[in-house]
Amino acid sequence: LRMSTPDKFSVPQTAVTEPIQPKPPHPTTPHTHGDGDGDSVHSYVCKFKAESGQWECVEYYKRQILQDVIDSAENNVDGRAAIDQLKDFGVTVYLADHDSVDIGVLRKVVEHVSKNCNDRSKHHLDNQRCLLYRDEKGRLYNLLLKNESAGLASTWKSLLLSFSGLQAMIAITALARVFSCVNPDENSSVKPGYLSIVLGLILYEEISYVGLNCSMYIRGTPSIAAHTLISNFDSDWPRKIVLIGMALAAVQIQGSNLQHYGTVGSILLSILVIAANLGSRAWKFMKWKPVDNGGLIAPLVSIFVAATTGFIFPYMGFGKIQAGGKAAVQLVIYNSIIVAFMFVISDFDAVQNFLVVGSETCNQDMTNIVLGSWFTFTVITCIFAALKIEPPAPHPDDDDRILVEDQTSPVGFKVPNFPDYPFDQKLLNDERAECCSLRTEIIIGVIPCVLFGFGVVVTGIMEVVSHADKIVAEHMGGDV
Repeated sequence: LRMSTPDKFSVPQTAVTEPIQPKPPHPTTPHTHGDGDGDSVHSYVCKFKAESGQWECVEYYKRQILQDVIDSAENNVDGRAAIDQLKDFGVTVYLADHDSVDIGVLRKVVEHVSKNCNDRSKHHLDNQRCLLYRDEKGRLYNLLLKNESAGLASTWKSLLLSFSGLQAMIAITALARVFSCVNPDENSSVKPGYLSIVLGLILYEEISYVGLNCSMYIRGTPSIAAHTLISNFDSDWPRKIVLIGMALAAVQIQGSNLQHYGTVGSILLSILVIAANLGSRAWKFMKWKPVDNGGLIAPLVSIFVAATTGFIFPYMGFGKIQAGGKAAVQLVIYNSIIVAFMFVISDFDAVQNFLVVGSETCNQDMTNIVLGSWFTFTVITCIFAALKIEPPAPHPDDDDRILVEDQTSPVGFKVPNFPDYPFDQKLLNDERAECCSLRTEIIIGVIPCVLFGFGVVVTGIMEVVSHADKIVAEHMGGDV
């Protein structure tokens, strides 16, 4: 794989395009075309046909220009002319030849895009990129991953739409009351009430996919396909751990320390997950730069950063905060009033007994002081942060884009002029698996499995023999 990053990769100049600023429009000037006097939302390139004596207008002139280059004879050799045209449009091109694709190099592409080409604080024209595959005949394709990432992207986007920042804030303030019972005594011991149902069903969107949210928003991962490349866990483990912890705490001995601390620990984890989801969304809406996407502890660091952001700027994670200006400030004020009201309601014994049985017997004075201070602090920080959110432009500034978003692409975009070439991720070589020979891996894997299986069989045989000895002894004793 050859990339346009001479500072990090040594690549031939003829192998990949260099990202440059977009050049002036093509000599064929785009015109607005429509029935009314207003501006059209699409761009057109119009040519006068002498045969018909009329103007013929083609929508999306950039794509038409690129298609003309692709269809030209001089581009059929190695696709260089098409790559140069993409460069002229300001697109960073990552080029993979047919004999150089593996997971290790694709991960480096994702890391480079996350650091350099996925900065939400920049204009979208500075973040244009595509990943092309060139076969042995020099034909170009969009390199996509064939690993069901499109289905995960659909689920993730639906949860983003149904995510409720207000519910998340109310949940944090209500669940935080359990910390007044951290140290159990003879008169107070907590256990989950209907909290597992509340978290698993009512707050499903607010505790789901925290790892994916942090990967996409905090670490700047360009697409769902890229996340599947760099992540070792595709399942939503934080949510599952929270629910499993609640279930295990519920079945412990009534009033035991194990049940008490299991409940408190699960609630703490659920608060961190909700705060991280709020913080990751706030990070995106405030258009902050992504943090480092490399290293084994990067996922944990991103979750910590997201949770910290969520505790400081929780209201900035609300979807409607993107309206900016006065509307964003009003959103913070109105929702803070609702959260304050629900905070008072959560102090009622009936509410506490519904969520966490036993928390109503604990002294809530210190909890009220801490939560009240945090509530005031977050309202102030979010109001000042909301003032910096710029209202969105009423019209798109460049509707004639040469790229389209695609979550199955490792870089997040593809060129619609090229056909797709889906790669099966399971068929790609993983550089992490090349630390030793195949024979060594077989030996390392087979020996522990054989020893473990032999131990289980021997233990089972000994149990059967012991049980048989007891039966024989009982019968022998009866005869005597």
